[in-house]
Amino acid sequence: MKIDYVSDLHINHWIPWNVNQIKWEKRTREIVNRLISNGNGEVLIIAGDFTEWNQQTLWVLDEAAKQYEKVYFTYGNHDLYLPSKNQKRKYSDSIGRLNDLIKKAADIKNVTPLIKTTDTYKGKVFAGDVMWYLPKGIDGWNFFKGVSNDSNYICINGYNKVDGVRAMWKESMDWYETLESSQVDVFVSHVPPVHNPYSPFEPNTCYMVEVPFVNAKHWIFCGHDHLQAEFDKEGTSFHMNCIGYPYDYDNYPSVNVIPGNEVDSYKTFELKTFEI
Repeated sequence: MKIDYVSDLHINHWIPWNVNQIKWEKRTREIVNRLISNGNGEVLIIAGDFTEWNQQTLWVLDEAAKQYEKVYFTYGNHDLYLPSKNQKRKYSDSIGRLNDLIKKAADIKNVTPLIKTTDTYKGKVFAGDVMWYLPKGIDGWNFFKGVSNDSNYICINGYNKVDGVRAMWKESMDWYETLESSQVDVFVSHVPPVHNPYSPFEPNTCYMVEVPFVNAKHWIFCGHDHLQAEFDKEGTSFHMNCIGYPYDYDNYPSVNVIPGNEVDSYKTFELKTFEI
């Protein structure tokens, strides 16, 4: 089975919200088709951070489902953001936004969320969740409160910012521990369980989650540093293919963003594939 994978699309930074919804949808679908044009897998996995707008995420999933036999996805921190008062009124809180996405994605054929769930496809076991992080120490919490946008744009009714993070982390970990005796072929998360050895950044507890075990043959994750990398550790193959923001490509001369935020050419703006 060939599996294509990607994360951190941040499509709204490539194709920003447009009052002309027809044009916005058309450009969104076009850029998704450009992204998947080099795909050759049976399965596509998207490891979160689609966009700040659920409707745009649904266009992404709908377009991908036309090409793939199966599309798996989990969500990222940006998929919980409520950047405007209208968003807060519409969804009440970040979990309301996530539940809206899950409900509507269920209507798209071939699309399956991996959010504290497992699924078997053609004899292979897929499992996944955001795998929320838990800041540690003074440095971790200062980063969360003073630097990370998560503390500004994610809200959960009934919790303050600190307790909300702890509650989300506990939910992820409680579910993950139920997999201890399971053999997983492909695990999908947004937050990584290990530090990327190719990252130029130091490990950050806001960008990584410690897990008590790793029993997946392959693990696809985001990494938050918007890199593309593969590495093996203790019998597991880890895969990253982050698209990131347009300005992440400023150092790549072969990437050009033309007026209208449409991508003209690519260096790393493409899918990667592995086989199981």
